[in-house]
Amino acid sequence: MFPQVTDRNRLLDQDAARCLRSGRLRVVRDVRDDLTDDHREEMERRPPVPADAPVEVRIALPEDAEALAHCFVHTYGATYIHDWAYRPDEIRRRWDDRVMVSVVGVSGEGEIVGHYAVDFDRPDAKVGEAGQAVVDPRWRGHHVFESMTTSLASWAKEQGLQGLYCEATAAHPYSQRGELAVGGHETGFLIGYIPSGLDYKDISSGAERHRGTAALMYLRTGEERQRVVHVPEPFRDITSRVYANGSFRRDLGSGEGGAETAGTVLAATFQPDFRAAMLRAEHLGSDFHAVVECELTRLVAQDVDCVYLDLPVSDPTVALHGGDLADLGFFFSCIIPELRDDGDLLRLQLLNGVDPHIEEIATASAFGEELLRDIVATMPRDSTV
Repeated sequence: MFPQVTDRNRLLDQDAARCLRSGRLRVVRDVRDDLTDDHREEMERRPPVPADAPVEVRIALPEDAEALAHCFVHTYGATYIHDWAYRPDEIRRRWDDRVMVSVVGVSGEGEIVGHYAVDFDRPDAKVGEAGQAVVDPRWRGHHVFESMTTSLASWAKEQGLQGLYCEATAAHPYSQRGELAVGGHETGFLIGYIPSGLDYKDISSGAERHRGTAALMYLRTGEERQRVVHVPEPFRDITSRVYANGSFRRDLGSGEGGAETAGTVLAATFQPDFRAAMLRAEHLGSDFHAVVECELTRLVAQDVDCVYLDLPVSDPTVALHGGDLADLGFFFSCIIPELRDDGDLLRLQLLNGVDPHIEEIATASAFGEELLRDIVATMPRDSTV
């Protein structure tokens, strides 16, 4: 969920240290090192391409890595949040390991002018996260993003994937519209998810001065199984509407059969660069609420802005012992269908003293507007934990 910039850099440092000890120095080339003031000025002067300029959309090839890194430079300068995007060797490694599959837009001159990818938690995953959408500013308005989205969805269907989800910025409606146009659905909103300071390059009015919101969009690429889902009572109504809007084959369970003994285990990921944390349920027991509360107290002491709690709704314990999570300050965030081997994931969210700037959140459909309104209505009035 969170970009692993800090952790990734640490891994690169550790890798370099191992290479030094073994006598094999590994140099990670970064195309940002090639940037000069003249280059920056040249990028600023480049005019938009003609309206009839052709572009080909296809799956990326290993030899595209260098040109793709330069596409990120042309679009974001040196400010893109993922360091790997500027390192051709790291791009190729992600493709080789199948933790990322990319489609690219290629101009008639062979220049890469767009990129869209799907990331996987593991190579055999059946649902992936679509992201890293980049379109060279000169090519905006040429429907490059829509073409890449369609191409990526077609690839996912051919590969037998269940679906793709993405976290589309809600600073503007354009990314959401692109997903809706190819059959996607809103399944939630991550309020205050995007760190302040991100630059949307000519799409918004500049760098965000505060945390922003993302819409969770899900595109079905394969027929999911009929499933029973166990959702805590405070979140059942919103969840039901999300399932109905997407025509997902789901029945709401009552929590019958949930764990009656203690044994909850939560995995916590804290990202100081993003002032946010993720709690993931690895095993649930009757002490579920108490363990979440204890972990939440620890995280808030680290001065996080947002906490997200991921719950497997295939487990009846979620409904049996999760009803009081709203009392801790959690409210509905989103549903991600089929993300787990055993079914869907329910993500709850909590804000710690964050002004969500609800009036600035853009939606792209009547259902999206209704869903956002319902989520906001369940937010605690005082968001400070």
